[in-house]
Amino acid sequence: MVDLPVDQRFGGEPLFISDMSRCRPNAALSREPRRRHWRLMDYEADGVSGTMLTAGPETAAPEVVCPVGVSGYHAISIGAYVRHGLLNEPVSVLARLSGDEQSSLLSLPPQEERGAIVHELFWKVGDLTGQDIVLGQAGNRTAPGDEPGSYLCTNARVAYVKLTPLSAGEVEAVEADRRRTDTGRLFAHNDAWSLMFAYRPTTAEELCRDIAPLEDSDFSRLYWEAGGGDMLQYSTKIGRMHTYEHVGDFSRPGERFVGESWRAFREQGIDPFRTAIDYAHKIGLEFHAGYRVSNFRSPPPQDYLSVGDSFYNRHPELRGVSRSGDPTPRIAYSYPETRRYVVSIFREIASYPVDGVCLMYNRRPPFVEYEPPLVEGFKAKHGTDPRALDELDPRWLSHRAAAMTQFMRELRAALDDAAQEQRRDRRIGVTAIVMRDTHENLAHGLDLEAWLAEGLVDTLVPYSSEPNYDAFYESANEAWTDAGDVAHFVNLTRGTGCTLAMNLLPRRMSPEAYRSKAAMLYGGGVENLFIWDTNLRSDYGASWSALRRLGHRDEIEAFTQAGGLGHISQGRLLRSLGGFDVGYETPE
Repeated sequence: MVDLPVDQRFGGEPLFISDMSRCRPNAALSREPRRRHWRLMDYEADGVSGTMLTAGPETAAPEVVCPVGVSGYHAISIGAYVRHGLLNEPVSVLARLSGDEQSSLLSLPPQEERGAIVHELFWKVGDLTGQDIVLGQAGNRTAPGDEPGSYLCTNARVAYVKLTPLSAGEVEAVEADRRRTDTGRLFAHNDAWSLMFAYRPTTAEELCRDIAPLEDSDFSRLYWEAGGGDMLQYSTKIGRMHTYEHVGDFSRPGERFVGESWRAFREQGIDPFRTAIDYAHKIGLEFHAGYRVSNFRSPPPQDYLSVGDSFYNRHPELRGVSRSGDPTPRIAYSYPETRRYVVSIFREIASYPVDGVCLMYNRRPPFVEYEPPLVEGFKAKHGTDPRALDELDPRWLSHRAAAMTQFMRELRAALDDAAQEQRRDRRIGVTAIVMRDTHENLAHGLDLEAWLAEGLVDTLVPYSSEPNYDAFYESANEAWTDAGDVAHFVNLTRGTGCTLAMNLLPRRMSPEAYRSKAAMLYGGGVENLFIWDTNLRSDYGASWSALRRLGHRDEIEAFTQAGGLGHISQGRLLRSLGGFDVGYETPE
């Protein structure tokens, strides 16, 4: 059995639009490198030749229309060129149908495969009747004016548009598949910050590019971060927004871009959070607002989050306390004042039409330590100082976790009140992203059994079985390697009414690895999958084509029964570009 790229599942003979000099307006095209113009370069590749569109990091090329001249349903793919070696830089292209407002960002990360390769990025199946394809270059303004250096863009190299026509039966099958109600098993996470960091969006259309790939996929929920600590990613009256007027210098240009994006949105009267909610609902997704529970203070050099008039600086009396009695760079949830403040943030979030909220306990634990209220309460109850006990003494861990359980009760009550005030027909869901097992959760003050017994959590997301919850280490490949790893959580949630969604790591996986891990988790009794940083994976490459259909359990079962799938490459070797034999290599 062979793992076909999505557009190769259809039987029609593909049409290649490889002469990109047909794009209009002609005034936006040039045979020589020119800013604000696409450069045209003739090329030859295996099975296709034509004229390529290229633009560099300072080109700031305008949108151009690629006429397609066809009608009916087609699978649409874009052929993009990337090279191995010193010039192995990521490439991307913006694409939309001429009748649509929202563009999609199709990207190729740096490739390990040697040689000059034209890769095919499957975009979508769409009705091209009366439509053309609009192509653009992704980038952002980095300085005033219109000189070189005022814009920073990603390289764009479009070799061709590939259109595969669908038969009437294939169209019917695609539409029937879109109507299925049993495939929405995937939950997407987006930190709502990376897009601003990378591209400095200033319009609603640019903001929604991170959400657009979730349409016509197996994702049913979007977890969009609403903030952390008192730094919030919506129009707040309680905390601070990421406008960063209080910061005079940044450790990375991307952080300056974030502040500039937020200020641009504010000046236009655009609330990015509400924009994301509306777009997610428009394409059929539930919207859940994420919150980093312990993000009141970040380590240098990204400590600008707590610079100035921050909650952390205003309330030294609410900071964590170590076993030795020293203050820690935390705001502790053992204090009622902390819990009241954070609950007030969630009440403010619930004033938006969110379907749920998410407590992101996987970032910067612990949440309670050895604060005086906990220590004195334990002494009164047990007659001993907890600092004289082993730090993992079950009596101490249980006592300390009671503070976080109380926070969860207060949150649940506040959300129920908000739903009643707004006359909602269902309650606002609560998701918790947690650690790898009962012991580790309890060590950080999280008593999952108590939460489930009281109905305080509607969705539980174990983040990773790896220590320190790092999604980039190679060892993250070993997260949730067999059904035994997840049996604890399956048993813990069984019969409780709480949905279990296991997180899939690492961020970069092959199509085969995605399907193998999904098969293992489904076989172990897991019903839903959570994808952390989905926006960093939704590049329209081969892995994304597999990932966005992981809710199709019938396809996963077929994969398992076939003993895995052989993969057909979606790359074509480039032979020449601009009259240069790209196969003629010398050391760089």
